[in-house]
Amino acid sequence: MKQKIFTLLFCCVFGLAYAQDASDFGAKDVLIVNFEDKNPIVTDSLWTDTLETTAVTTPSANISLADNPFPVENTSAKVAKYVLPKGGWKSIYIRFNQSIVLAETPNLQVQIYPIAGKSPKTSKVYLKLINDKGEVTSIGGSKEQIPQDEWTTVTAFLGKQKSSIKYNAIEITINADDSLSNLGGTEYYIDQIGFKAMADGSVLPSTIFNETFGSYIGEWAAGTVPGQRTIPYLDNGVTKYEGPGEIGTSAAYASVGGFTSGIPFTFRDIAADTAAIFVARGYGMKAKDNFQGYSGGGRIQFRPTLAGTLATGNIDVTGFSNLNLSFGIGTQEWWAYNSDIANARPKVEISVNGGAFYEIYSISEFLKATGNKGQFDWGTPDEYEDQIFTLVEYPLTTIEGAPLPTANTINIHISYKSGTKFWIDDLWFSGRYATGLINSKMENTFNVYPNPAKSYILTPGAQKVIITDLNGRAVINTENTEKVSVASLSQGIYFVQVTNKGVTKVGKLVKE
Repeated sequence: MKQKIFTLLFCCVFGLAYAQDASDFGAKDVLIVNFEDKNPIVTDSLWTDTLETTAVTTPSANISLADNPFPVENTSAKVAKYVLPKGGWKSIYIRFNQSIVLAETPNLQVQIYPIAGKSPKTSKVYLKLINDKGEVTSIGGSKEQIPQDEWTTVTAFLGKQKSSIKYNAIEITINADDSLSNLGGTEYYIDQIGFKAMADGSVLPSTIFNETFGSYIGEWAAGTVPGQRTIPYLDNGVTKYEGPGEIGTSAAYASVGGFTSGIPFTFRDIAADTAAIFVARGYGMKAKDNFQGYSGGGRIQFRPTLAGTLATGNIDVTGFSNLNLSFGIGTQEWWAYNSDIANARPKVEISVNGGAFYEIYSISEFLKATGNKGQFDWGTPDEYEDQIFTLVEYPLTTIEGAPLPTANTINIHISYKSGTKFWIDDLWFSGRYATGLINSKMENTFNVYPNPAKSYILTPGAQKVIITDLNGRAVINTENTEKVSVASLSQGIYFVQVTNKGVTKVGKLVKE
């Protein structure tokens, strides 16, 4: 066995980035709280549920304003002092009334200052951004080994997540399992909470879906979920069995929350048209850097000995261009089948607008030799990057390999292609909006009526109406009208931009 094993267990439940040391927020950033001129209601609770179902609006009695104890590392004059009360852990909730476009400001940032003598020697902070659009989801990150009497910036990279209609709460949990809180209150300063843009000012592709394959699921690991099974194998002539933990069907994995993106997935033997053996593990592998393809949670495996294709349902990509599928790949092999490691590949196929499936190809480097030698009793072969996730990208193309023009629906198939068995994690399907008019904010959405439309749409009180095609070209541009004729437009998809009282909203029109 190799000397180095990079598998991370429960400490890697969340994806995380550690950059962004500066406390100031620029024009492209979104500052939520600075405890000076921005002071939303701060509450606390023992359970996330209390915020998601019945909002807590009583300000926390455990938080107060204080002078900044270390202005060299934090430019604010005032900060919040939080006393974590005795008897179990609590979380802080900061509610806000803004939509966040995570392609533009993907880094959720909080500054933490554990007070010496009143906090553990090192602290651990969890961050969550809670979605409030009618579904109970949360995303975030964590950071450990936070020292006392020093400002530390905790940054959760959320760029692979879809922008919400509205994210309305940030949850901060400090030392959830801290025994000191059972002995007496522990104390911390908190400041500068908000969303930071990328350091280079770039805007990330818009996320269509991000599948993390869940996190640790005790039932699945124990093999107690209906649909799980064992696989026989020979070990020196003796029949042994692998599973049922980690082995079952995709339907069984879905039944315990193994799929997270909302996109329907199946894992089938396409040729036999039967459910295939599905292998999933509830903890992640390390990645090459903080932005590579892993969530630290669940991952799935492809084997040359098990026929199976991961298939999506229809994915609506109307209005997107530059479509790209990326994910992390790693083999986690313990022996030096080097050619098999280097050639570990999935087969990625797509169907465009319901057409036949065809293979697309990656533009990325896969697993390669590190230049190191592995130490084995039987030799010192080359060591490969097989125990960490490497991000690979598959731009969606035409069947001829040219860039894919605008499409309406995409279906994706992923199956084993070559090399040794391998794991994949964090499918990130992204693209660019075909027009800059579209965003995901509910308050900026115009409800087009009638829709689909044959001859006209209603635009009550509109000062200005601009209708564009999928290439961003304006096909209708009119002012001060409550009814716009669309009879001259060809059948297809259009975007309608309506300005009323200085507020601009956008909707999607289907022209019959």
